[in-house]
Amino acid sequence: MKLQIFGDSILQGVVYSDEQRRYRLRKGSKYDSFADNEIEVENHSRMGATAEKILNLQERFINKASKTDVVLLEMGGNDCDYNWQEVSNSPEAAHNPKTPPELFKNLYAKAIKKASSNGARVAVASLVPIDSEKYLSWISKGLSKDNIISWLGDVSMLSRWHEYYNHIIENIARKNGCIFVDLRGDFLLRHDYGELICTDGIHPTEKGYSVIEDKIRSVLLASV
Repeated sequence: MKLQIFGDSILQGVVYSDEQRRYRLRKGSKYDSFADNEIEVENHSRMGATAEKILNLQERFINKASKTDVVLLEMGGNDCDYNWQEVSNSPEAAHNPKTPPELFKNLYAKAIKKASSNGARVAVASLVPIDSEKYLSWISKGLSKDNIISWLGDVSMLSRWHEYYNHIIENIARKNGCIFVDLRGDFLLRHDYGELICTDGIHPTEKGYSVIEDKIRSVLLASV
């Protein structure tokens, strides 16, 4: 099976190293272990990618590859994010996410259409849940945490907003008959959830990536 992945830093395999105090790629970011199941992977995921950036990546790579059986899409985490500097500076103002919901829906639908343009089946991954407390601490570094909370209303708004975009993704996948890779559910059911998310509240730890790999592999193998 030939698999192409178009996603953001989550499927790129980015982790935050507390020891090195920087982001790095995990050792298994190329999904080499999938070869044991005869799955060949081309990973075109990029850190910071929004739906628009992923469409651009598809234009560059999707028709240049040899025959692809499945295209896996994963996006939304950056699209639903805000400019936290602006929120901190003006908590009384209205602020828009990087990709507003209606535009996100339209871009995602285009990405699915593009992914299937060469005859491949399309798989859509849910968003990996965030840790609101960790994420708030991360985004408020050097900013006014009180102002950000004031604008949010409460800390859990971070996870609720993230969940809203995940709801959009689930509906799009269902409407378009895509294979659905529910990464979110596998994280939420874990009693060791705190060990699966990095200090930044967004990126999975090495342990979290093991959950992701196991889920993607099992869904793909079940789909053939």
